[in-house]
Amino acid sequence: MRALTRTLDRTYLARGYLCGIMFLLLALSITYQVVARKIGWLMAPGMDRMSGYTLAMASTWAFSYALRAGSHVRIDVLLPFMGAKTRWLADSLALASIVFLIGVTSWKTWVIVLKSYDIGAVINTYPVTPLWVPHTVVAIGFSMLALTAIHMMLDMIAEALLPVLHKMQGGTESSCSLL
Repeated sequence: MRALTRTLDRTYLARGYLCGIMFLLLALSITYQVVARKIGWLMAPGMDRMSGYTLAMASTWAFSYALRAGSHVRIDVLLPFMGAKTRWLADSLALASIVFLIGVTSWKTWVIVLKSYDIGAVINTYPVTPLWVPHTVVAIGFSMLALTAIHMMLDMIAEALLPVLHKMQGGTESSCSLL
């Protein structure tokens, strides 16, 4: 499990860097558009639409990296006052709620992707794009977040069970188990 976690952590980090580069390029392209409009330089048509696509992809794809890195907003007011078992239960409840809510969001987003594809919906501004394309990118991001939350939950349970399994096999464990 730890080898899988190390591998997945590398993919989360790579996606985090990819999304960071996308945000940087997005900022540069928007800056160019603003300056070009003021100076009278050639502007790229449809850049506002492409900026929206880039923002949708970079933000949803970066969610899983942010979750794994602990960058999401957490209310840690009560956590320092909790014991190890209570804190583990609170973290488990938080991860379970993330798995549920993002799972539903991911599922509904894929339903929208299929519906957009079935009806042949397109965006009516330049560049004309089938609507299922940006919807798919967002659905992939939410699906990756759901898988990240499931991975974190399984990893948390496995790490809590490790001392118990070690003791069952005759080992001596100095730290207490959370389960």
